[in-house]
Amino acid sequence: MNQQPEEESKSISIPEIEVEIENFKKELTLCQQRIKTLLASENPSEGIYFAKEIFESQQDKLRLEAEIDIRQRKINRMRLGMEG
Repeated sequence: MNQQPEEESKSISIPEIEVEIENFKKELTLCQQRIKTLLASENPSEGIYFAKEIFESQQDKLRLEAEIDIRQRKINRMRLGMEG
């Protein structure tokens, strides 16, 4: 009796999680573009560096990759739970 509403909530939340993943992927693409732009904009001979900004963007990139991975694993666990 308790498992049926639980399974329904899982099936409802999978599309929501997939939307979150797509949003994170869009953010990740923007973040990767920002890193490339910052790296290309550096000019060591003129003393122009963006080390802090690049580092922060790389941290953000790693965070986004982790968020995507966590949600994909959550979907996999939900699907395995429904099939098992």
